[in-house]
Amino acid sequence: MPSALDSLTFNNRYGQLPEYFYQRKSPQSLKKPATLVALNPEVASLLGINPCELDEEQLTNWMTGHLQLRGSEPLAMKYAGHQFGYYNPDLGDGRGLLLGEITNPQGQHWEVHLKGAGQTAFSRFGDGRAVLRSSIREFLGSEALHYLGIPTTRALAVCVTGEAIRREQLEPGATLLRITPSHLRFGHFEHFYYQQDQQGLETLLKFTLDNLYPHLLDHPDPALALFDEVQERTASLVALWQAYGFCHGVLNTDNMSLLGETLDYGPFAFLDFYQPSYVGNHSDDQGRYAFDRQPQIMHWNLACFAQALSGLTAAEGLKASLNHFPELFQKQYRQSLATRLGVNPVTDWPLLQDFLRLCENSRVDWTRLLRLLAEGQLQAAETLLKAGGPGVTAQQVEAWMSSWQNKVDTYFASPQQRCRELEAVNPCVLPRTHLLQQAITAAEEGDFSEVKRLLAVFRHPFTPDGKQPGDLESPPAHQQCLPLSCSS
Repeated sequence: MPSALDSLTFNNRYGQLPEYFYQRKSPQSLKKPATLVALNPEVASLLGINPCELDEEQLTNWMTGHLQLRGSEPLAMKYAGHQFGYYNPDLGDGRGLLLGEITNPQGQHWEVHLKGAGQTAFSRFGDGRAVLRSSIREFLGSEALHYLGIPTTRALAVCVTGEAIRREQLEPGATLLRITPSHLRFGHFEHFYYQQDQQGLETLLKFTLDNLYPHLLDHPDPALALFDEVQERTASLVALWQAYGFCHGVLNTDNMSLLGETLDYGPFAFLDFYQPSYVGNHSDDQGRYAFDRQPQIMHWNLACFAQALSGLTAAEGLKASLNHFPELFQKQYRQSLATRLGVNPVTDWPLLQDFLRLCENSRVDWTRLLRLLAEGQLQAAETLLKAGGPGVTAQQVEAWMSSWQNKVDTYFASPQQRCRELEAVNPCVLPRTHLLQQAITAAEEGDFSEVKRLLAVFRHPFTPDGKQPGDLESPPAHQQCLPLSCSS
């Protein structure tokens, strides 16, 4: 009887493109035995794999280059991109490989990408490897975002390889299997644009429309229609990031998904307290990718994408469309934030602005504050705000609480309905940095139980059931809003 992995059906549409779109490359075999850290059974099911029938040894062999599944055609994608505002032509899959595209029994297409697969033609000076720290962060972080309702890639499994990898210090090596319908990025189009390869641009546009946006094929201006749709998805994505306090950390255009998904987790973090100027990446000396700059950076990145499409459609149309981004973002951001507080995004916007100012000035754990409001623990919420710091007065807190309660009382039939609806959009637990670090520390010592426990915890972010007390508490002061490394 064939194993679950042997029965996978590969399609590999990207590998049917001209050879200069990629480098065909098999993963490098790792010398030491590997161990499976964690498996995501829900992602396995998306691929058509029954987790109960999965051979874990076969999976780790596939993830460490000792096995190539029948039908898999590994390759490294070529793309370019703007990194910290500067164009870099020498990018591509430098430590990961697209192992192939799987078609599940429902006819859905999923690209399977192995991070830490070894050097490729696009590795530059990198070693092509990944470390356990960043692999666990992406494994848990992407699953948490998915269950918060934020579009993201997802991960099937993590394994520790037994190798020591040099970053700032020696760390355990690892690989991670990531899935998404497509890994196409803004940088794919930028590569062909700056190469002045019109045929490559046209081929890439047709591939993108055929496989990701077939409903745009009959549009009279398909390149402009593609830009419009990607822009709408991108605006929606960053609106959710801002409404839930997610800071990506490295918003280069090569990390921008054409599907509007959160892609390439590096020094990401959720705000522990509402600090708009928070910079997650300790290499970001100028704060280019600070939390409060994410919307304007997304706008800038979309301008780069528009430039790359300018050989396929009129620049005037792209410019006119790009001018709509601030409006698209603001509408969706205000709606998302207003939903969390149960108020109207238009008429109550001044109340929401006052809320954000209170959160910033009091340095309050705003996730905890929003949850207390959602649960109807109004006295506890007021106490938390007043105790946050000297930046707010008791009178300001009391005035805002009174205004908010008067508003929400008019929007909900009962306090019970209000709590029910607000609890459904205000998480009590997030993949905060200190929780992820606890799992990483244990895993580096060979204990993977915390990774598996947090995987289950983050799947149910809106209920305290099944959580430990520490999952719901604010991190200690010395672990709040820590800068993170983008090395992986």
